[in-house]
Amino acid sequence: MKTLGVIAGLGPLAGAHFYRRLIELSPATMDSEHIPVILMADPTVPSRIEHLMGIGESPVPKLVEMARKLVQAGAELIAIPSTTTSIYQREIANHVEVPMVSLIEEVTSRIAKTPHRKIGIMGTTPTRTFQVYEESFRKAGLEAYYPDDRTQSEIAEIISSVKEASTFHHSALDGHVHAKIEDLGKQVIQLAQRPWSCKLDGILLACTELPVIVPPGVSVLPQVPLALLRSTDILAEAIVCNLYTDG
Repeated sequence: MKTLGVIAGLGPLAGAHFYRRLIELSPATMDSEHIPVILMADPTVPSRIEHLMGIGESPVPKLVEMARKLVQAGAELIAIPSTTTSIYQREIANHVEVPMVSLIEEVTSRIAKTPHRKIGIMGTTPTRTFQVYEESFRKAGLEAYYPDDRTQSEIAEIISSVKEASTFHHSALDGHVHAKIEDLGKQVIQLAQRPWSCKLDGILLACTELPVIVPPGVSVLPQVPLALLRSTDILAEAIVCNLYTDG
């Protein structure tokens, strides 16, 4: 089976959550059947959000460096579990010789196979500003919709809170989820059900910080009958299918 390289730490909890979901969604029944993974998290990668807002340095050199290190370590396929960072994927791909899985294309492909066509995008403000999903969605006959300014601002605050992992005080030893995570997850559900989504038939948790705080069991929003889609799970499932099929 091919070895997967993961450019993680964007942020840390999102990368860890992706790896966990990769394991949980795998058909493996023993250690030796799991996907070989090399995961690299580098906290010195410049903020993608600040760069896209025009107030920070480009993260591309550091991201290319990480991709090259993954290849040198044996990665034969690279994934970036971050919607915002996917904006830079083409630039990164130009500097490595192994294929990269496109989060945007995998999400689009998966949604296109469902009856959902009007999709609300919950992600970082640059994801909305740069209309990350528009081109891919348009080709697949999907429509992307974004929250109003107030709701978007609140989503951005929640994403920032998730990146501040130390605020959770989550214990890996007892397995308990701190109330902070549950509270943030409830806020995401509430924001998804505001008037901006009333004409939609699906909500995508595009920023990979959001699936960290919304339990996997929540697949339909209660107040409005909207399907809840997770970018993290879609990417993990696509990789599992790819590597277990092709070997």
